[in-house]
Amino acid sequence: MIRFDNVTKVYGNDVLALERVSMEIGQGEFVFLVGASGSGKSTVVRLILKEIEPSAGTVYVNGRRLSAIPRRQIPRHRRSIGCVFQDFKLLPNKTAAENVAYAMEVTGQRRRAIRTKVPQILELVGLANKMDKYPDQLSGGEQQRVSIARAFVSQPPILIADEPTGNLDPETSVGIMQLLHRINRIGTTVLVATHDKEMVDVMRKRVIALEDGRIVRDRVKGAYLDEV
Repeated sequence: MIRFDNVTKVYGNDVLALERVSMEIGQGEFVFLVGASGSGKSTVVRLILKEIEPSAGTVYVNGRRLSAIPRRQIPRHRRSIGCVFQDFKLLPNKTAAENVAYAMEVTGQRRRAIRTKVPQILELVGLANKMDKYPDQLSGGEQQRVSIARAFVSQPPILIADEPTGNLDPETSVGIMQLLHRINRIGTTVLVATHDKEMVDVMRKRVIALEDGRIVRDRVKGAYLDEV
């Protein structure tokens, strides 16, 4: 589903973000991308979303070489990837249900499908009784669940979560990770970029560790080691 072949990314002023990174994430995997701030995690996410281009090497997503995707098809590419962020990015003037529905509306889905799917996905994330609440009426964990519902409502083959528990307390963070695990079991490929050592240890999934733009470890069911 995601493949990096010898990818290097250099930003302006010779800032090396990634250096000769090669990795492959298969369909249905749950993978943690870990490392300290500045290790290259966000650059990996931005490359997958085709927000930036690699300086060298090749990125493949859903079997397509991203460099071959014309500009007009980039929005379609991004719609095939659900994204969850640390700061939720909810629309403050819309309810939980309206935030989720909006993700379907912008892709042109029919109202009947939206009316059916939105309650189902909010029930999946445990917010069936909070559909009519606005973001400022929800806790941080509940807002993140709405964000996950919005990212997953169209059932994309890939879900990327960039520091999804960064603003949450430990107990709430566990619930969010359990929800991502449930979505993964449905068949969605999940990539979680995080520096949350405890959460990675609890989940015990495949871990790809970055340090100074290089992969220093790729371990199935490994733990986040102290030296990374």
